[in-house]
Amino acid sequence: MHVPRSPRPTTLFAAVRGSRPLAAVGVGIATVVLVAGCGSSGDTSSTPDVPTVTPATAAQSPPGPAAAPAGVVVPTPANSRGLAIDSGRLAVLDPAGTTVLRYDVDQITGAPQRSTTPPLTRIVGDGGGSFLGVGPDVIARVAADGAVTTTPISAADPTAVARTASGQVLVGTADGRLLVFDRDLRPGRVIDKFIRVDQITVSPPGADLAEEQVVVLDRAQSSVTPVTLSDGDLGPALRAGNGATNSTVDRYGRVLVTNTRDDELIGFFGSPLVMRFRYPVADGPFAVDYDDTHNLVWMSTTANNEVVAYDLSGGEPAERHRFPAVAQPDSIAVDDRSGTVYVLSARGGLQIVPRDYRQRGVLPVAPSGR
Repeated sequence: MHVPRSPRPTTLFAAVRGSRPLAAVGVGIATVVLVAGCGSSGDTSSTPDVPTVTPATAAQSPPGPAAAPAGVVVPTPANSRGLAIDSGRLAVLDPAGTTVLRYDVDQITGAPQRSTTPPLTRIVGDGGGSFLGVGPDVIARVAADGAVTTTPISAADPTAVARTASGQVLVGTADGRLLVFDRDLRPGRVIDKFIRVDQITVSPPGADLAEEQVVVLDRAQSSVTPVTLSDGDLGPALRAGNGATNSTVDRYGRVLVTNTRDDELIGFFGSPLVMRFRYPVADGPFAVDYDDTHNLVWMSTTANNEVVAYDLSGGEPAERHRFPAVAQPDSIAVDDRSGTVYVLSARGGLQIVPRDYRQRGVLPVAPSGR
């Protein structure tokens, strides 16, 4: 069930056209709710005593796609677990998490190469066409040639994985821990101040921030929290509506969150981190990724089997594109090089929509979003 649309958007999050986002806003900042205080690592019994919500999940799609999906659809198993892209390679986790299907994006309709792994739950790009996956008590690296190496870890129920510019690997768990490993996967700090760790974003090199920023999304608190890896300290946890599910970060360091339960896209930026906008997006926004080359945030809306793109260069999101998606579009990835959008159906099927949207039957939308 979805809560009705939120009030009119708050326009406090803008980028200078063709340049950088505003690092500060000279008007009143949107109200945010502080849901947890600062903290540090080391006490494994320190689960915070804070208000929680039932973690939100993707809205159920109607049976079958809303319309014929745009672009091309290639077969993938139903209930495939994840989607990642890196340097011209696309990876899909099979339903058991024990096979990584690797596609060459230039030959996407061809048969994928297969790498066998221990059961994995999450996968991300690891540079140079390789991938990094995490599963119960294991991290797996899948090299560009498909070779798999594994490292045992202490995480029975991992829920998130990310890597920093220096090669550190970050693993989040369902019991609220953030595990930090060096580039060689030697264990380091354990930060345990969350209820859950569902998503981890890391600002890229060159972001409009003084230093690299790591932000954790906790679905059980519907919050985002900046984390300092060097000492384990947490910044203020900011409420992200009542049902935050997924997040991504763009080249400026802006953290973009889908609030599925309240039908919103929420933007955060700055150090300290501040909520900059809450913008209504109907029909259960869920999966989200950012095209840094073409400056568009792409989201799936699973309640109507669509994908929508917004331009964030102005004072508020402006809808630019929308297209019919595969059924239950729970995962999305964008190739920054080409602008191609990849959408993975939980019911089976990988959708490929190139940048020539008008020729593919994709609806271009006027800047007003109407």
